[in-house]
Amino acid sequence: MSDLTGGEKLQKYLEEIESNLSSGAGLKVGFLEGATYPDGTSVPMVAAVQEFGGSIDIPARTQTIYRRFNERTGNIDDYRFVKASRANLAQTVQVPAHTITIPSRPFFRQMLAEKSPSWGSDMAEIMKSSDYDAKKTLSLMGERIAGQLRESITTMAEPPNATSTVRKKGFNNPLIDSGHMQSSVDYEVEE
Repeated sequence: MSDLTGGEKLQKYLEEIESNLSSGAGLKVGFLEGATYPDGTSVPMVAAVQEFGGSIDIPARTQTIYRRFNERTGNIDDYRFVKASRANLAQTVQVPAHTITIPSRPFFRQMLAEKSPSWGSDMAEIMKSSDYDAKKTLSLMGERIAGQLRESITTMAEPPNATSTVRKKGFNNPLIDSGHMQSSVDYEVEE
């Protein structure tokens, strides 16, 4: 074995890198515990139902429907429902119990399959540019992955919404209604 001289600076630098690398323990990205909709519904639960699909049993109920009666023709215009403020005819109906089936829309799994192969090289570049600061590296990776997940929610188009859902929402993006689930995507660096 040959003699190596001048290695003190290298050793000190490697020890500094090691201490920086051990300062961050992990990264969570997605729908973090405690995220809720304004009504208290769990965002992670809604995201899981969207990801894997599911069924919701709706109990029987009484509901008032609103229509607009065309006084000139004597007909209910187009037999369409209207908002209460535009209606001149209200009818109380009994809606029977039924099940709503939500199809699987694997936005999270698709994002993982498409994006995760580059995460190792992305992280290596970020680590190098952050001078091997683990916490900063994990934060930047968390931001990147969270952005990729938000984009996946935006671009998920299959299967499309039911016609009745499109009519209610006014557009056909299956995973966006209020935008709350998408804006709830977050990350957390664990120490």
